[in-house]
Amino acid sequence: MSAKKRRNPGNRNDRTQRAETPAQSSPNQPSPEQPEPLDNERIPMPERPEPKKFNAPLWAGGIVVIAILAVLAFNIFGSKDQLTVDSLERPAVAALDGGSEVYPANSKLAFTENVKFGYLPAPTLTALSDGTIIAADPEGAKKAMGLDDDLASLDRSTFLDQTINPPRKDTSPGDPITWDQLVDDLGGDTVLMPAIDSAEVARPAVDTIIEAKAEEATIVRTEDPEVAKAAVQAGIAVMFTGDYTSTSAEDLQSQGYGMVAVAADDVSAWTDSGLKVWAIGVKDEKQLGQLAKEDVFGALSTNPYSIQPSDVKTD
Repeated sequence: MSAKKRRNPGNRNDRTQRAETPAQSSPNQPSPEQPEPLDNERIPMPERPEPKKFNAPLWAGGIVVIAILAVLAFNIFGSKDQLTVDSLERPAVAALDGGSEVYPANSKLAFTENVKFGYLPAPTLTALSDGTIIAADPEGAKKAMGLDDDLASLDRSTFLDQTINPPRKDTSPGDPITWDQLVDDLGGDTVLMPAIDSAEVARPAVDTIIEAKAEEATIVRTEDPEVAKAAVQAGIAVMFTGDYTSTSAEDLQSQGYGMVAVAADDVSAWTDSGLKVWAIGVKDEKQLGQLAKEDVFGALSTNPYSIQPSDVKTD
């Protein structure tokens, strides 16, 4: 009788070791240590920085401070108080034709120096062939510029090409200037006192003043009623420069005049007229001081230094 083969159950320890050893993962099956994520699981979003806080009161306060500093800077560096007729200190002194005894008459140099030393530029206005209004005395300009023809024959370009000879030796000549240039350069820095003798000159001259908004900083000198009317309608002060002995304060006021130019010796007869009196022919500083006591508003002179020395010091 043959003996049956007995199956070798193997070593007990081997079976135990195999039972305790985890099964190997198949390529298509996740490892037990890395569980498969659920289908509904989302990838976490990155953390967002916490929004910065906006301090509205602090920003508003900062804006207000900046605005105040801007206004202060503009007031200090960007603007100037405009001198007006009403703000003039008495007695004011006007330099006729820019001070024609001292500087080249009606020149840019003369008017610039007038303002520098505290005198009011008082140019004579006339028209060129192209209608340009200029600062120039037709009678004196021809000689001062050495022209062969009358001043009216020039146009703007040829006028500005001229040179104005000085009244004294060893002094500098000057450059001509038009009325619009004069208003543009010096408007607001001083009170301009143009002499106008015709309505043809008055209309464009007044328009320039209005465009520059310099009505309160201008005094028109004239004896022409039409010129006076044009100036008054524009709100510009007007001074009568004609024969004051042949008229009266009432007549002048009815024509719109608010000022009158009177010889220094006749001032007392006009101080109670209701018109602002300007003295002409003042001899010196002493006489101007006496006239100031009589409530003279100002004085007109071709040499303003001789009647009111400037307070401005020069080297």
